[in-house]
Amino acid sequence: MKITRSEPIKNNHLIAIFFASIIFTACSTSTKNLSAQAYITNQGENTVSVIDTASNQVTNTIKVGKAPVGVAIAAKLKRAYISNVESQEISVINTQSNRLIDTIKIKGSPVGIAISPDNKVLYVADWFDNKVLAINTSQTNEARELSVGDAPAGLIVSPDNKWLYVANRDSNDIAIINTDTLKIVKRITVGKHPFGLALSKSGNLLASVNVQDDTVSVYNTVHSRQDTIKVGYHPYCAAFSQDETKLYVTNTQDDSVTVLDLHAKKAIATINIGSTPEGISLDHDNHRAYVANWGSNDVSVIDTSTNRLMMNIKTGDKSRAFGQFISPR
Repeated sequence: MKITRSEPIKNNHLIAIFFASIIFTACSTSTKNLSAQAYITNQGENTVSVIDTASNQVTNTIKVGKAPVGVAIAAKLKRAYISNVESQEISVINTQSNRLIDTIKIKGSPVGIAISPDNKVLYVADWFDNKVLAINTSQTNEARELSVGDAPAGLIVSPDNKWLYVANRDSNDIAIINTDTLKIVKRITVGKHPFGLALSKSGNLLASVNVQDDTVSVYNTVHSRQDTIKVGYHPYCAAFSQDETKLYVTNTQDDSVTVLDLHAKKAIATINIGSTPEGISLDHDNHRAYVANWGSNDVSVIDTSTNRLMMNIKTGDKSRAFGQFISPR
């Protein structure tokens, strides 16, 4: 079975985006490509590939720590934070120069990583010590910690910065944490082995990707209701459409992305992409989805208006990009 207790390191070791924007003016229909950057962790070679989204080219390859997994983009700080599970540290990249500028040592094995909307707190899931760290981004030696559940993986912060959601893979639940007190206020039981999490733009919908159930649990954070929807084989990560009507889910064992209609509560498309797809992020403005493929060492670009594969961009060995990996414009 592919998903094991040592899933973040793979193979038993301890271990883009294309933004083509059409600009309409009062007198012209001329077009211009707007560039962003995608930060793709390559766990097999200890690097991060930086993709210029206007050209769809890898413009930088940055050496980081050992076995990089997670990505969190802090736009206000112009930083990309990378979790390195084997070297037990966070690499900090300046997104203007695309250079490694700092390393934050962690007592544990960081996997999932997320930044608060105000960019003041970096949250890190420690997979093996079953805790979450809350690191002050202005003083990285200042950190709080909380025991959450067994094998915490994906995590994400609500748009209002009040709640931190953590997927506990081996506890089969989602912990809801008050970000002020760093205390658990509620646990939501979901499917078996939740791993990736996604939150809609409004924060009203939370998706838990349940690896061993081949399902996604969609939880309404306002009404505390939950729906369970079938997807592909061994799903991993997910991303919401901006209008919150669709959810895109990567399936690691059948090399596909499932598109869910959240009103109908069913799959409406299956898109065949690269091998062993993991991390996924969306470019809402230009109707694109970007998927990091562990098995084929590339990033697949999907046109979300047609749900068809557009292209694959070669990256590095064992691409994962677990988290929100697209830098804003």
